[in-house]
Amino acid sequence: MKLLMTAALCTAMSAPALAQQTLEFEGLSWRIEAELAERSEFLGRDALHFRDGVIWIDGSRFETGEITFEMAISGSPGHTGVLWRGQGVGDWEKFYFRHHLNNMPDSVQYTPAYDAVTGWQIFSDPDAISQVNHGLNRWMDVRVVVAEDQADIFMDGQRIHHIPDLQREDGAGWVGFWQLAPNGVASGYVRNVQVTPHRNPDIIGVSERSMMEPTANLVRTWRVSAPFSEAQLAEQSFESLHASRNRWTALDAAYNEIANLASVTRHSEGDTVFAETTIVADGPRTALVRFGYSDRVQVFLNGERLFVGNNNWRSRDYRYLGTITRHVAVPLNLRDGENTLTFAVSETFGGWGVTAALEDADGVRIAH
Repeated sequence: MKLLMTAALCTAMSAPALAQQTLEFEGLSWRIEAELAERSEFLGRDALHFRDGVIWIDGSRFETGEITFEMAISGSPGHTGVLWRGQGVGDWEKFYFRHHLNNMPDSVQYTPAYDAVTGWQIFSDPDAISQVNHGLNRWMDVRVVVAEDQADIFMDGQRIHHIPDLQREDGAGWVGFWQLAPNGVASGYVRNVQVTPHRNPDIIGVSERSMMEPTANLVRTWRVSAPFSEAQLAEQSFESLHASRNRWTALDAAYNEIANLASVTRHSEGDTVFAETTIVADGPRTALVRFGYSDRVQVFLNGERLFVGNNNWRSRDYRYLGTITRHVAVPLNLRDGENTLTFAVSETFGGWGVTAALEDADGVRIAH
């Protein structure tokens, strides 16, 4: 059976919504939300050529099974990949090829997306990236095998990546394709798309991640506010802005011990949230908090601002990715009893997350 279904534009950076169009190809009515989509010939084969956006076919509901297709990618830099279990505008599982990083450690990338926030700055370990010799300007046979919470990706008959823990909730959704061309040169081409839903497909891959002991004194559960504009941090006092947040959600630190803030809020409603925890001290004392974030942060202890930082992509130099690690530390002068540690975390693109752990924490505990 040949199937696909709904989607919407998801670029790595914010972009205006594009008018949806339809295009007939291979006997199917494809829905288009991209800068370019057309029938064309590429390397001697009829194909659907697309750039900067998403394409999909109405009518499918896919949860587990196989997705197979022929794909070619051209131009550099660029990103082209497959989407599945789509639930709305920018909400999907994604696996894509980086045109310009052929045979590099992060040639390909797995990441979930929430409201068009693609979290590659969170998903940066061997279970999310792999080194693949995919090349440009050639046809690749790609097969995606999706089980309930795992997936295997094959290229030209060889397994190139295993995803041991799909992040979005199980559930049927659309399947589609995504393309990003930062300088307008890169393109994606697909043909012979086949989606075969079935239960309990065989998964042969295993996790590539090294086993590590859980971090001591990690903030394992955060209270996350409703979103707001980053500009409000300068326009209002911390106390008034914090008090105006009337909706808070509990969020566990998960992948790489990071709380994926996009999973519980909508970036389209505001680019900043408060993420906070309560620290209990047995008497006045000092502890160190080591933390990571993306993209920007202001840190407050009991309403007093302690730190302002920028971890944007390329905020250090042109090669800097902004990957989230606990790379910053500040001392906390704690009072006796409960203390509130608040991170105001702002997101542009690439991953909206926060992670923190206490050091030098004798007589101090996190109130989960």
